[in-house]
Amino acid sequence: MININDIEKIMQVVDKFDVSHFEFQQGKSKVIIDKNSAGESVINKSYEKEIKPNNEAVSSGKEDDAKEVSGEKEYIKAAFAGTFYSVKEQGGPAFVNLNNQVKTDTVVCLIEVMKLFNELEAGVEGTIVDILVKDGDFVEYGQPLFEFKK
Repeated sequence: MININDIEKIMQVVDKFDVSHFEFQQGKSKVIIDKNSAGESVINKSYEKEIKPNNEAVSSGKEDDAKEVSGEKEYIKAAFAGTFYSVKEQGGPAFVNLNNQVKTDTVVCLIEVMKLFNELEAGVEGTIVDILVKDGDFVEYGQPLFEFKK
């Protein structure tokens, strides 16, 4: 069953990355978001049971989406699910390496979603201290990709 907070997060991602059509199905629940030509979101939902809120806060800031603090470790996370690529073309230089300084607008990787390659910006300033995924790995939404320090 899909809860209301998951739908809100999906809508934020769809709006943030200007996706025109999105479908998601989990069990017998299905969410379809289709933006019409006027740019308005049209949402069609069918549910087996009633949606129940889980009272978790949903972040809306760009920096909050890109990093996560866990103890003293901070991460740059995947903005969406897809295939992770550390280089623009095979045999080319990596976007970032260990101990590289990054700025908020530094492109750190590509994530391929449905044959579309999306650049992921760091969203934070700091130094890359660990690369947590390998080139070609499938990553989930919110999965830590890089560990960094300010």
